[in-house]
Amino acid sequence: MQSELPKPHNNESYRAFEFSEFIQENWVYLGIVLIMIYIVVMYAKILRDRKKNRDN
Repeated sequence: MQSELPKPHNNESYRAFEFSEFIQENWVYLGIVLIMIYIVVMYAKILRDRKKNRDN
């Protein structure tokens, strides 16, 4: 158990390090999520274009 609370000025730099460490360890999963988002957006655009063409 901690004997004292962490100091706020130390905590900020730790959070930045923790975030960069998270990115480094999980870049594959983040890349997969970004690719999936891209596919969904492009599919929605294709469906919208098809609907416009069908109405005209």
